[in-house]
Amino acid sequence: MTLADLGFGAEFERALSALGIADGFAGRVTRIDADRAQLSTESGETTARVPRRVVRTEPGRPVTGDWVACAPGPEPVVQAVLPRRSELVRRAAGRRVQPQVLCTNVDVLFVVMGLDGDFNLRRLERYLTLSAEGRMTPVVLLTKAGLCPDPAARAAEAGSVAPGVRVHAIDVLAGIESGAPARYLGSGVTAAVVGSSGAGKSTVVNFLLGHDRMRVHAVRSHDDRGQHTTTHRELMALPQGGAIIDTPGMRELGLWAEGEALETAFPEVIELSAGCRFRDCRHITEPGCAVRAAVEQGTLDAARIASYIALGKELERRSKDTRRG
Repeated sequence: MTLADLGFGAEFERALSALGIADGFAGRVTRIDADRAQLSTESGETTARVPRRVVRTEPGRPVTGDWVACAPGPEPVVQAVLPRRSELVRRAAGRRVQPQVLCTNVDVLFVVMGLDGDFNLRRLERYLTLSAEGRMTPVVLLTKAGLCPDPAARAAEAGSVAPGVRVHAIDVLAGIESGAPARYLGSGVTAAVVGSSGAGKSTVVNFLLGHDRMRVHAVRSHDDRGQHTTTHRELMALPQGGAIIDTPGMRELGLWAEGEALETAFPEVIELSAGCRFRDCRHITEPGCAVRAAVEQGTLDAARIASYIALGKELERRSKDTRRG
């Protein structure tokens, strides 16, 4: 497989040449282990050392999905992270207000939810907001469709909070819409799968790879909660071309985004707000609010606007905490 199959295009080639590294070569980070980066390069798989400070780079230390420039040697050394086309970022877990870059240079983000106890529209809205901020195309995969009495109804529910986003109810083990994910893949395309533990991310990845590369466990029977079978982010080349990144399930999904991303994730709210009396209407108690009028008329779900307001407040708090820090 060539670097072009993995997404190495003209923009990365120009960035590599501009660095002027003698005999420098490009590699795609498939996995990070402490201070070592596993890379896919034109000559095959290799390991490169990541210095404590990667000084010739803007984004920072490399993460899975990055293209890096390396200096040759007995052990190659990462010299720079090439500019990213996209990045999936959340607020890091814990009290410190800082971003955590999960993976980069992703074209398609598969948001995976199991059609069992994992189905959660509010969490889906969070993923769609992060996808918009990261400049990725989201696709919703509702897994375990064979276990759901009415997968079409669930897909319609998911579609109601994902305007313009493709939603598929699938079950790759039962052969239900199993070909849907592959429609978005191909040479040069990178996809990432995100979702809760036990949602079926690794099962989808294994199906696309054509063999059991990632370990899978059954969810716990008493609460439908998954076990953390994927413990790291890893990029894998696909037999049909392109690549896919599997990610661990996330217990916390704090937003790290700007208001424009929230607007992209809630387009119908933004469209309705154009009819509000006040330009800065917050859709809470202001008179002449077209959004609240739509809720009262039954054309907009009250839970949808409540989520929009709550996520907006979360982003405001994050912005204030960042400025104080």
